[in-house]
Amino acid sequence: MKPRGEDVASSVRDWLKEDIRKGPSSKHELGKFFVGVSTGTLGLFATLLKFAVQNPSLDYLTIGCFSALFLSTILGLYMAVPDVLRLRGHTDLYLTYDRIVRSTIALMLFWFLLWAVGFVLGVAKLFSDA
Repeated sequence: MKPRGEDVASSVRDWLKEDIRKGPSSKHELGKFFVGVSTGTLGLFATLLKFAVQNPSLDYLTIGCFSALFLSTILGLYMAVPDVLRLRGHTDLYLTYDRIVRSTIALMLFWFLLWAVGFVLGVAKLFSDA
């Protein structure tokens, strides 16, 4: 059986609709994961800085670490809120899909940047007082 052009177009259209339908749920699942990682890292550094450092203080490294990790938690919460898509007859599915993918990638990169800054500042604080 050779697929006709109409069959291929129909399959691609169905796949795209399904991917668009699942796109926001991927962002939602990533957001829940990011909240867990951010709060876990925040709790880890709060505990380590309290018990592992001889004189715990709120200097710029500690404040920067906690601020970056808190902001990464807030961003994870933002991502965890499910999006509602309203597809109508005139909605361009490709543009909708492209917007979902691009925004998810941008938010992932921004989350990772915030988390990495908080992690590096926390490690720097731990080893600066060691």
